[in-house]
Amino acid sequence: MPLPRVAVLCAIRGIGGAELSLLELVSRLRDRYEFHLLIPAEGPLQDAALRAGARTWILPWPEAIARTGETAMRAGPHQLLHAALDLRSFTRQLSELLAVIAPAAFITNAVKAHIAGALVRRPKGVPLIWYVRDGFEDRVLSRKLLRLLSYRCDQAICISQYVLSQLRQFVSTRLPAQVVYNIVDLNRFHPTVSPAADLHKRPGEVWFGIVGPITPLKGHDIFLTAAEKVTKQLPNAVFVVVGNNPYFTEAGLLYEESLQRRSATSLNERVRFLGFREDVPAVLSQLDVLVQANRGPEGLGRSMLEAMACGVPVIAVDRWGPAELVQHGQTGLLFAPLDTEQLAAHMLTLARDESLRRFMGKLGHAWIHENFVSTKLARQVDQVLCNRIASQLQEAAA
Repeated sequence: MPLPRVAVLCAIRGIGGAELSLLELVSRLRDRYEFHLLIPAEGPLQDAALRAGARTWILPWPEAIARTGETAMRAGPHQLLHAALDLRSFTRQLSELLAVIAPAAFITNAVKAHIAGALVRRPKGVPLIWYVRDGFEDRVLSRKLLRLLSYRCDQAICISQYVLSQLRQFVSTRLPAQVVYNIVDLNRFHPTVSPAADLHKRPGEVWFGIVGPITPLKGHDIFLTAAEKVTKQLPNAVFVVVGNNPYFTEAGLLYEESLQRRSATSLNERVRFLGFREDVPAVLSQLDVLVQANRGPEGLGRSMLEAMACGVPVIAVDRWGPAELVQHGQTGLLFAPLDTEQLAAHMLTLARDESLRRFMGKLGHAWIHENFVSTKLARQVDQVLCNRIASQLQEAAA
């Protein structure tokens, strides 16, 4: 018997945390479902999706929609009008593609995808599932649109209790929703991973890292401000930045370039920009501390999960999704968003106490293994899909 098909609409061609988490799920459920990922263009996500066992379809997003953002670069009225006009033709193409794929369920994996997915003409009996990963505190337009369209959605999967609370507060109190945390491959991320061959750590150095898309939301500038404070007292500190910016809406920001210029002048080459890495576990094995320095809402914090799985202690903001992952003083340390003094103090505390780092790393590793069992998390999503597909088929037959 053929496997049920699941179509997934993706908003970018690159790979961020949302895409990595989706691929982890696909690889674990590919024996249960035939996944079809709808991707804007050829690129890293398509290659990774094929390796995970999915089939891919190229569905280009109109440039006016692709360039419309609501975080770092907010769209003006003229751009919003163009995006709205292009949305109609895009959803028509999407409807036609869904008719070809004939899925049993349709998942959307980003805010733009949620909006487009709610506007398409779906085959009868095909449920729409929003895979919700974002907070809506700073997304006034998005939450208004999602609130208006929520009646067309059948189910939400939220990646944290924080995201669920945001959905309830800003979008819908009635939409069926369930929290399922992101999956981390514990066979790849573990404390005994061999270090990356191209990274050379000198004796006595303490490495702090920040991992993920280089976007203002992630707070790399906050990380560097704290780093400037730390180096005054800790000359052997090294600061590692891993990632790039896969988001089309922020292509003109030149944010990474500004960070590099700043670090070259104020940190005397103490910062190493490594770019996007396929070998993140090998990079994490070199870190002494991972920092999650968000300046704005973070749905969960995938890099924190990966670091904890590798036995690396974390310092994170005490709000949003990251606050769900850290027991302050046990599995890591928390600081108030934007408080670079407190962040720097925490960095110095861990840098000066190797035994504390080992203690927190062990507790974090144990907590991940207890709470983020990949088979259990995948089974939760599987159950959501099974129940929703069965429910929609019954309604369609009635």
